[in-house]
Amino acid sequence: MVPHPISRRPIRRLRVARPRGLGRGMRGLGLSLLPLLMLAPAPASAGPWPRDKGHAFVSLSHEGSGTDDGWTALYAEYGLTPRWTLALDMGQSADKTTALLIVQRAVGAQDGPGRLAFSSGIGLETGPGSQAFGMMGAAWGRSLGTPLGPGWLAVEPQLRMGVALSEDWPPTLVLDVDGTLATTASAKLDVTLGATLRPGLIVMGQLLAEQQRDGEPRARFVAAAVRSVGGRARLQLGLSTPVTGEGETALKLGTWLEF
Repeated sequence: MVPHPISRRPIRRLRVARPRGLGRGMRGLGLSLLPLLMLAPAPASAGPWPRDKGHAFVSLSHEGSGTDDGWTALYAEYGLTPRWTLALDMGQSADKTTALLIVQRAVGAQDGPGRLAFSSGIGLETGPGSQAFGMMGAAWGRSLGTPLGPGWLAVEPQLRMGVALSEDWPPTLVLDVDGTLATTASAKLDVTLGATLRPGLIVMGQLLAEQQRDGEPRARFVAAAVRSVGGRARLQLGLSTPVTGEGETALKLGTWLEF
């Protein structure tokens, strides 16, 4: 979620969001909707700033290096109450699709520079590393002054635990050699620093780190600018580069829409 002072979480992490069978159908649906979605919005993650009751935010983004199909992400959230926010985080590449439904509650005072929120959710990932998982997370953020202008800092740790699924459709549970359910676990950490250079122009830097159980740590740095293009729509342009782990520098394009 990117903070209200400028419009709203990062660049998320759309990582909502890889399959076969139904996965192909989902990809086809996503491609058919892409032109319509591009006319609207784009985004990221949920930060500690709750969405106002009855208000919504939608973000669509695509990140790619030109040597692969890249990653297309859709993020949306809706303010249920002054403290409760409902979010949907989805993403898709050539062979993988993920979807995560999140509920988040802001805690503590909401009238100071610092904010805190806790979240939980359930998700499904298909394709290589298929899994059904549960998520628990927290988000801390603070408004602050920067040399570039008024800004904010957000720190968002997240833990996911689930059960492994087969890659075919419909997916089935995977068993370890001893006959027990194969489980999955991963930890994520997003740190975002942003500033408003002038009305209608925001710049952000974000570190996105992830550690899979029995896997190598991965981290990427994203630098982006978000510019108002009239009304409540914004255009996002950025570069994403690996800090640790495999990957290439990629261009990120997206749109944001609030209503």
